[in-house]
Amino acid sequence: MEKTLDLVGIGECLVEFSDLGDGQYQVGYSGDVLNALAAAGRLGLRTGILTALGDDPFLEGLLEVLQSEGIDRSSVVVLENKPNGVYFIHHDESGIPRFHFLRNNSAARETFVTQELSTVIDYVRSARALLFSSIPLAVMKGREQFFELLRAVKGETILAFDLNVRRRLWDDVRELLAPLDELAPLLDVLFITDEDDSILFGQRPASEAMEDYARRGFRNIIFRRGGAPTRVKDPVESFGVPVPHVANIVDTTGAGDAFNAGFIAAMLRGHASFECAAMGNATAAASLESRGGRATALTVDQVEKLYRPLVKWGTFHVPAHQ
Repeated sequence: MEKTLDLVGIGECLVEFSDLGDGQYQVGYSGDVLNALAAAGRLGLRTGILTALGDDPFLEGLLEVLQSEGIDRSSVVVLENKPNGVYFIHHDESGIPRFHFLRNNSAARETFVTQELSTVIDYVRSARALLFSSIPLAVMKGREQFFELLRAVKGETILAFDLNVRRRLWDDVRELLAPLDELAPLLDVLFITDEDDSILFGQRPASEAMEDYARRGFRNIIFRRGGAPTRVKDPVESFGVPVPHVANIVDTTGAGDAFNAGFIAAMLRGHASFECAAMGNATAAASLESRGGRATALTVDQVEKLYRPLVKWGTFHVPAHQ
């Protein structure tokens, strides 16, 4: 099948209320996959999303964001009498964001039960890569259809998964372990953080965690560690990749999503694992200078400036798509 898209994401689009202080909030639109797709678009990728939206008062804003970000909406379903998920961002005294979600009956839960599986498979096959996280596994109905999709496109579309554990989405977070092991032979790339790993397995060194994921069958393991070097383990080697320093941190929301976009953008352009992780780190660092999860101020020049000290790659070329 012709690859008309570079990256498709499966996930929930959320209405974002970011605390500005004094009872004031900035309204935006976010979600882990939406954030990554927006950043990927700024890096020159052709993107699309597979999701369901509700027809509440925020629908028009969500559709406008998808359009303005250049994200293909041909597999977006709008459901009557369903709300969109909402979340609030508050920052603690150290600047770390804290989140409160309202999403129990959101339209996104119906994503896989409102579309024909064959249609969904064809859509994902039209992309060079697919990105999703554990959030759809927790909130979307039709998990078996989800895995049928992954098995159908394996080998035709690169499959990238961000563990992105959210305790409140699971009655018992250990329920995630079974689907995680089921995913291992299907995935091409696993993105995790030290926080994700500690929630599932307790505190342990990054090297020990990565060996464990490798034993489970994951092939390319990307371990994000905040300000510490990103750890990468591929089938050949394991190494660390430095993180750029950012002096003016505005908001850390969505930094991991931006990392995923940068990594996938470099991977689709044929670069080695070290360079992919360096581009991920640079994109994440650039996103810190924007408020909100979508990193609306992120630019290629900004990312390239942060990337160049990490490796000698030259210009990150953004192709013009017809």
